[in-house]
Amino acid sequence: MVLVDSSIYVHLLQAGSDPVAQLAERFEINELMACDVVRCEVLRGIIRPKVRADLAMFFDLLVHVTMDHRAWQETEDLAWRLDRTGNILPLTDLMIAVCAFRAGAELLTRDHHFKMIPRLRLVEW
Repeated sequence: MVLVDSSIYVHLLQAGSDPVAQLAERFEINELMACDVVRCEVLRGIIRPKVRADLAMFFDLLVHVTMDHRAWQETEDLAWRLDRTGNILPLTDLMIAVCAFRAGAELLTRDHHFKMIPRLRLVEW
């Protein structure tokens, strides 16, 4: 399973590509995952309503990783451990990493922050 980070969607959209088509070329739809943080980061930046609606429907098709109280505690713990080593990452990145850990998924990303998280399995675009 692969959790797709916002950086992938943003990169493809900025390049004028269709993220759905690009992801479908590389993965089976049932291999892809989403989480609320990624969905929110991506959809908030889309200007055209049709593009936003189409991408929202795509997110609805994916396996969804949820954040519950325990996931928030895991995020707190991860942030605390990384902060002690001098690696202070954005909260959203930590939440996405915890979602990947919880799902046992690899993270498809272009964001270098994720390389600082021990044991997080990364897939590069």
